[in-house]
Amino acid sequence: MSLKQIGLLAAALSAQAAAAAPTLDMVYGAVASDPYMSGEGADMPPHPGAVVEMARAAAKACGVTLKLSRLPGKRLLTEMQHDQHDAAFMFSHSKEREAYFDYPLRGAAPDPRYRLTTLAYSLYALKNTPPAWNGGNLPALGAIGVNAGWSIADDLRAKGAKVETAKDSEMNFRKLQARHIVAFATQNHIGDRYLEDHPQAGIVRLQPPLSRKDYYLVFGKRWHRDNPALASCLWQQVGVLRESLLPTLLRRPWYRQP
Repeated sequence: MSLKQIGLLAAALSAQAAAAAPTLDMVYGAVASDPYMSGEGADMPPHPGAVVEMARAAAKACGVTLKLSRLPGKRLLTEMQHDQHDAAFMFSHSKEREAYFDYPLRGAAPDPRYRLTTLAYSLYALKNTPPAWNGGNLPALGAIGVNAGWSIADDLRAKGAKVETAKDSEMNFRKLQARHIVAFATQNHIGDRYLEDHPQAGIVRLQPPLSRKDYYLVFGKRWHRDNPALASCLWQQVGVLRESLLPTLLRRPWYRQP
């Protein structure tokens, strides 16, 4: 067989393998959550975020062709609810969300062995006029800002807090500085990055933290029903990569943490 024929055969086999690989339509939020998800809107920068890189590595290990896209939070939830995408990240668990997409479960609860990561939430407030937060007096604080579509809003309401939503963190921090809210509830890595980038803003993180939450890769119910073995492979890879790859990614200079 000539070299030309070998080359043609290799190309044909490669194309056949690519055609046989299943495609996974995976979506994630359009708001930056560095170092886990970087860039805004539909943008996927060269270093897209540590969890995005984990998703790519998991898909590769399971022989999946990954189709990645980004959507605003509310639209993402609505489209996942209607099985318009196969998978999404990063999502904490709630009973409401469990009704329209699937988590890795152990019994009736999400299995933390297969989480993407664990994040803390805290209140951020004006340094000169912080509310008297003691860890248990949410109803007495006043209006607390939350990003639209985030599950922390339901958690706060369940504890009696008055919640106001805004489209993103930047808008919530502006509302805080304008005194339209008394505090902003967000993930520590997002709030701390804002404080690092805006040292003159006069904002501080309050103690104690609100909560800690595990975050997961989730699957649309129809896709999971049709592909249980592949879903299991991807979840298991997430568990492995969280311990082996994620620490390495977070040490890279472009994923610096505050």
